[in-house]
Amino acid sequence: MRRWAIILVAAGLAWPALADGWGVYGNARFSYLMPLPPGFSAVAEADNSDGGTSRSADGTATLAVWGTNLLDTPFETEVAGRMASDEADGWKISYRQGNGAGASWSGTRNGRVLYMRAVPLCADEAAFFRLEYGEAEMKAYDAVVARMVKGFGGEGCE
Repeated sequence: MRRWAIILVAAGLAWPALADGWGVYGNARFSYLMPLPPGFSAVAEADNSDGGTSRSADGTATLAVWGTNLLDTPFETEVAGRMASDEADGWKISYRQGNGAGASWSGTRNGRVLYMRAVPLCADEAAFFRLEYGEAEMKAYDAVVARMVKGFGGEGCE
């Protein structure tokens, strides 16, 4: 039931969001919503329907969004593992924040900025988004990231 609700909610939220250039991606498999900034392409969904990718109109920013099953891994452990993986990949993480409602981290590498957001969903699931853009665009993306974080998440659990 909640899977259908997310589709209906996404459809309902998309109309007002489009008025200011924002779109909405709704994922039926994991029941989460993702605001899409103005100028970003529609999410090209992965074959397994867990999420997908989008790009800015100029191709300099990329957005990946996905859901995952946590299985026997607590949400906090999953987040710590993904953060450690980013650091191992050379990202200099300068911001970390988390609580029961979600976690965020950000860092830089080779003139690029990474912003990650994770939120717990129902039934031992979680959703993530990963936004990468040029360091020169950091100030312009501050408000974009804030709006994405505010609107990203799942629907109520049954």
